Formats: sequence, C-alpha cells, structure tokens
Amino acid sequence: MKILLVDDHRLIRDAIRSYMEDDADYEVVGEASQGQEAIRTIEETEVDVVLMDINMPIMDGLECTKEIVKRWPHIKVLALSMMSDNQHIKQMMGAGASGYVLKNCTEKELKKAIKTVYEGDTYYSAEVTEVVMLNLMKNNNTKTSNLVVDMPLTEREKEVLELIIKEHTNNEIADKLFISNRTVDAHKRNLLEKTGSKNIAGLVMYAINNQLFEDL
Repeated sequence: MKILLVDDHRLIRDAIRSYMEDDADYEVVGEASQGQEAIRTIEETEVDVVLMDINMPIMDGLECTKEIVKRWPHIKVLALSMMSDNQHIKQMMGAGASGYVLKNCTEKELKKAIKTVYEGDTYYSAEVTEVVMLNLMKNNNTKTSNLVVDMPLTEREKEVLELIIKEHTNNEIADKLFISNRTVDAHKRNLLEKTGSKNIAGLVMYAINNQLFEDL
C-alpha cells in the first residue's frame, strides 16, 4: 500500500513513517506539509492512500480531500486529526474521506484503518463513531420511520445491513452471504438510498429507530 503523509507537523510525519518502515505491506511514498504540496506529489507519484490532517496552511485537509476525490477517485483519503468534534468529522465525510481516525490512535489501529480503506471499506475510530452517533440521536427526526413504509428493505438488504452494523468488511459480508463484493457494494448503495442515510452511522441509526434487530 503506497501511502502519502499530509500533515504540517514534521514530528507527526516522522512518527507515522517510523510505524511503516519495518512493515513490507506499507510504503510511505511521499510527504507534504499542506494541501497544494500533496496535490503536486500525487501528480508525480503513484499513491493508494492519503493520510490527511485537517488544519494546515495554504490549502487545508478539507479542500485537499475534495480535490483528490474529484481528480483521483481511486485514491482513498483517511483523515488523521486531533479534532474529534462532529463538525470536522461531518465535513471530512462530506468531502469524500473514506475514514476518520484520531492522532491518539495506536499503531495497530492506524494500520488497520489504512488497510480497511485501501480495500474499499470505510473506517472510523470508536471515538469518532460515538460522536457521530450522539449527534444523529440528538438531531433525529421522523424521516427514516416514514421511509420504511414507502421503501421496505428486502430480506437480503436486511442481512447485509445487520452484517454492516456488526462491523464486517465487504469481503466478510460477501463470504458469509455467498455473493460477490460488487453485489455487496450494490446492496450498500441501495440501503443508503432507501433509508436516506449518508453513511454507515446513519444506517445504524435507521436500524435502531425502526427496531430491525433485537440486539440493537
């Protein structure tokens, strides 16, 4: 996995690079201290995953993420920030980031997050998920409860949704249900559209609001 580090603090970049040096699965192919520098690097270097800070000079992580997702949709952006408030999380998710982890995460979690987004799934640290869920509960309305009548989920979609909630990856869902990864992606898109959700956290709230599963 070819990784680009984007952070205006050299100590952070050095620390992350040290995590990757002894692991053959991860290769840091470049570093940047702000968004414009990151864009120039991507134009010249093959990159799979971008570890993106948010608050940076000249071009911040939010604008840089939007540009990367627009120009290189195959590149995955993983937000790596000290910011754990809902506004920053929501903005990065809206910009197209595939995941969001906090800088106080462990080396093990960071590598897991990188691998997860590289494989096409989303990853949010436990703290981030909690913030999003609390905000969704606070701002909850009757929108999703009305949708279940108008656009009921199929049994297969419910099976996929239950596995998503249990944090299974696309590959794991495909194996358990004996379907292809492409079919899993199609079910996810349908679930988001039918429930009016914008992300996985929204799907969880939908399941809770509509009491779809006994263990929620």
